[in-house]
Amino acid sequence: MTSTATASFVLDKWEPQAEEETAGTRFARVVIAKTFTGDVEGTSTVEMLTAVNETSRAYVAFERFAGAVDGREGAFVLHHSAGDHGLDLRILPGSGTGDLTGITGTATITQDAEGNHTFTLTYEG
Repeated sequence: MTSTATASFVLDKWEPQAEEETAGTRFARVVIAKTFTGDVEGTSTVEMLTAVNETSRAYVAFERFAGAVDGREGAFVLHHSAGDHGLDLRILPGSGTGDLTGITGTATITQDAEGNHTFTLTYEG
């Protein structure tokens, strides 16, 4: 059975670790920390790699979440891939622990005009 959990989150940390530019493209590695409230409660740490130039931008990231989804305690890894094609967020299969063992699914992130983030997780398991 597919379930949906929605939460808001805040960025607790955004720390560039390394930056360089090569042939007109800027590369960066960033560490991010988030706190979630709602159907998804907990914290996460994100390791992100970005590439940006005059015509395009993209990033990949792995996010380690620990907390609860719909009251079920555990952890999982979320794989981010984004670029001109859009944003793709997927739970890394086999990464769930505790009550979240076996979880699979996808997520979306939206941001309103005031900068508030909403996280929607569609999952099974």
